[in-house]
Amino acid sequence: MNLKSIVAACALVTMALWPTAKSADAAQQPPQATILAVVYPTHEGARFDIAYYRANHIPLAMKVMRAERVTLIEGVPTGDAAPPYAMIAHFQFSSPEALQRAVASPAMADVRADVATFTDIRPIVMFAR
Repeated sequence: MNLKSIVAACALVTMALWPTAKSADAAQQPPQATILAVVYPTHEGARFDIAYYRANHIPLAMKVMRAERVTLIEGVPTGDAAPPYAMIAHFQFSSPEALQRAVASPAMADVRADVATFTDIRPIVMFAR
């Protein structure tokens, strides 16, 4: 299976699972994010210390953000090809307000500063639902 077919399959699953609006009013409401996704795209020679990330960075992030849970998706090579992402972390929050409190916390500066300890990859952050 190649990357193009994987992307196509993911698009079909996403469309199948996409919630439909129950009314015209619901369609007008902006979606409320309850997930903070942090994606680490790989690059040639990228450094990512997975042991440090799991043992130190994630506990720090969970303590500061008080997320309900986190799901870690570690990229693995396929054949000779490196994974497109070293890691994808999905932090799940109980409400949009809980997510907003988390990202507004002054202690998030410590979480951001810790990134350089385990990687040279610039993470991409996305709010999701």
